[in-house]
Amino acid sequence: MGALNGIYDEIVDKIATPSARLILLEILKSEGESERLIKACLKALDSFPDDISIRKLLAETYFEQGSIDLAKIELVKISKQINKLSSIFKLQFEIFRKEDKIEDAINSLKLYLAHNSQDEDAAQLLSELTTPPKEETSVLPTSTLAELYYKQGELKEAIKIYEQVIRKSPDDDEAKKRCNELKEIEKGEEFKKSNEAIIKEKKLTLIKTLEGWLTTIEKRRILNHSHQA
Repeated sequence: MGALNGIYDEIVDKIATPSARLILLEILKSEGESERLIKACLKALDSFPDDISIRKLLAETYFEQGSIDLAKIELVKISKQINKLSSIFKLQFEIFRKEDKIEDAINSLKLYLAHNSQDEDAAQLLSELTTPPKEETSVLPTSTLAELYYKQGELKEAIKIYEQVIRKSPDDDEAKKRCNELKEIEKGEEFKKSNEAIIKEKKLTLIKTLEGWLTTIEKRRILNHSHQA
């Protein structure tokens, strides 16, 4: 067994990657070599102090041996490393949100906040994403509302609201009168637009006619000039 242990030590020293060392450490664990596993983990962490998997294996081994305080020390170190990397969850959240994967985005943001509870902006954002949207309160149609739309230049909307008021209150003569007035204004505007369109079309036709005449005159001038030459 001593020879085999020497081989393990030699292999651990020569392995240059943390993933390969972890495989060997897992073998030691499966064989119940707790003391050798702890020494091998500590040695591996000298070379790879930021390797979370090796440190986790060490913490688990300490815990299984009843060395709670030593396990806690390693777990604190792991927690600090994870906290440093936790910003990846916020980046993941942004990616999911751009892809419109809202549920995945919410889960990523929750993971980020689990490590960064002091981030008030992220907490507010999570609250907005997880709070059901409030139902819009329907606005009752009134003559006052219709006039507000009219003053803002929304003539069609004002007429629409007056029509709703009249349907609700058929005896509202003032609303009927004002609605008819607005409809007359609308007709006048449509006539004005229509008349402007007709005038514009006539101008375009006249311009095209003049251009045709000018082209004909120019051709005749060139033809006369060539005959004279």
